[in-house]
Amino acid sequence: MRVLIVLLACLTASAHATRPFQAQITCPVGGEQFTANLIGSSHYFSRGLDLRPIGGGPAPWPLPQCLTNGLVLYKDKFSERELEKLQVLVPSADYQALRVPHTQYYLAAWLQRHLDESPALIASTLLQATWQANAQQYSSYALAALEQYKLVLRQAELSPKARLRDSLVAGELERRLARYDDAQTRFSKLKQELPPDAPELLVIDLQLKLIAERNSAPHAIPAQKKPSSATPGAAQPLRDGVAPVQPTPPPGLAG
Repeated sequence: MRVLIVLLACLTASAHATRPFQAQITCPVGGEQFTANLIGSSHYFSRGLDLRPIGGGPAPWPLPQCLTNGLVLYKDKFSERELEKLQVLVPSADYQALRVPHTQYYLAAWLQRHLDESPALIASTLLQATWQANAQQYSSYALAALEQYKLVLRQAELSPKARLRDSLVAGELERRLARYDDAQTRFSKLKQELPPDAPELLVIDLQLKLIAERNSAPHAIPAQKKPSSATPGAAQPLRDGVAPVQPTPPPGLAG
């Protein structure tokens, strides 16, 4: 299946109402019980070039976060080894200092780094942190995400489909950061490598046009007819480390 099919899975879907729900959660660090307001499902009209869902609900979906210590629960269960680390990390001055100036997904990425999660998962989380970022946060978040995607792209075992997908995201981050020369080099190379009928060329040609205009503003993925095999509105889990797109709730938390 073409990479663009993954990027455009939601593009022609009708918008469905966002389904919020509440979940009773026990914080794995400290044992605090709290009620989290979460999203059970949501469909979108389209996605941005950075894969941010457009229309239909919040993006990214909120994650459960312990009220007192601020632990962001980016997955439903931590291993015993991870819990031992979290007992030290969460109350630390470093983590607590991040709570006010930074978003949930940035905090989640910080935790993921310290828990030795996969580079792909950290890249995905940082990308979604850019969706939450305000004007002051965006550049630092996008730069952190870009560096993580570069790390992922250096992995020899990365599949061709994943390499193309992550290269498109990295190029988008470079353009948004006004690193136009880097972005142009990346997209020009991708264009040379792809066959002339590759659907990803829709994205690449738009990117090259925006780069020539020195345009660093967000833009939507160009519309394309949905292949019959695509599932409208399909969303991938945050923690799967594969598709850096809108997450589903952790198992056991869906209403």
